[in-house]
Amino acid sequence: MADILHIDMNAFFASVEEVLHPEITDKPVIIGSTSKRGVVSTANYKARGYGVNAAMPMYKALQLCPHAIVFDVNFPAYEKFHHDFMTVVREFSDKVEVASIDECFVNIDNLTTTFSPKIIATRIQRRIKERTGLGCSIGIGHNKFMAKMGSDYRKPMGITQMYETDLINKLWPLDIGQMYMVGKSTATLLRRHDINVIGDLVHISRVKLCKILGKVGLRLYENARGLGDEEVIAEVALPKSISLGETFLNNTDDPELIVEKINDFSKQISKRLNVYNLEAKLIQLSVKFPDFKIKNKSQKIDHFFTDCETIIFYAKTMFEKYFFQQEIRALTIHVGHLQKRNENRTIFS
Repeated sequence: MADILHIDMNAFFASVEEVLHPEITDKPVIIGSTSKRGVVSTANYKARGYGVNAAMPMYKALQLCPHAIVFDVNFPAYEKFHHDFMTVVREFSDKVEVASIDECFVNIDNLTTTFSPKIIATRIQRRIKERTGLGCSIGIGHNKFMAKMGSDYRKPMGITQMYETDLINKLWPLDIGQMYMVGKSTATLLRRHDINVIGDLVHISRVKLCKILGKVGLRLYENARGLGDEEVIAEVALPKSISLGETFLNNTDDPELIVEKINDFSKQISKRLNVYNLEAKLIQLSVKFPDFKIKNKSQKIDHFFTDCETIIFYAKTMFEKYFFQQEIRALTIHVGHLQKRNENRTIFS
């Protein structure tokens, strides 16, 4: 049986801003767009205490917490801090699976012959804090599900063990909506069948649960019992695409504004490609119109690229050819057909 950690950076985007701006420590912080259509990306725990949540309209968040400090999303900074905390984690184990920009799974079997899992988790948490200034919560379990539930159990800066012996006291009393892989609609459906806490899943047959939820039912049936032996996958699957876009404050047909956004998005996408050591071969421009209809135009390039100039050239060309002088509501640039960059390739290849 493996010993697995799930490391979840606490309020990651907002915490990065607190490290970069020490003067805002202990103040409510919200990350997101302040435009009239803007939404909250995340908020620190101080702001959450006022009822602010991710995906909430920004105007509503500021009604709940009018004195909050608001920052736009700053992906280059978050990607740097992601790299910094992952560097720390990999000093303890090479079996690391990146789950997202702010979380990862770690197999620590290489260390548990010498130290207990809790001591290892404590040292990782302390070192991340010392090196980056960021806090994290860590779950310890015998599989990935239990480790994930452990990291969610106590925030911020929690360390929670979630083994088979912890099912009755820690896992089963939790509300069904707190279970990993259970969203709002699934939780509502389960409550209709009198499944209100995770422990209720233990008293329902596999057949009935699969009738209610299909294949997901089988997964929940096993997870509720602490079953599962998923391995930590050290090599992360490549993303299918990288994209960046914006919904404008007002519908616009201003070519100067749109080209300015194309330039900005292209530069940021290029930075992300380089941070993750990726290269792309497809560029797509997505436009949303005032009636909410969306049109996509794409261009496959005959070579792989990472530079912003290539993205700007083709995105601008597609805009001028297909959408010039049309009023639009939102604009997004995607790059796709990604692969790991070939370090041996040169401009002469």
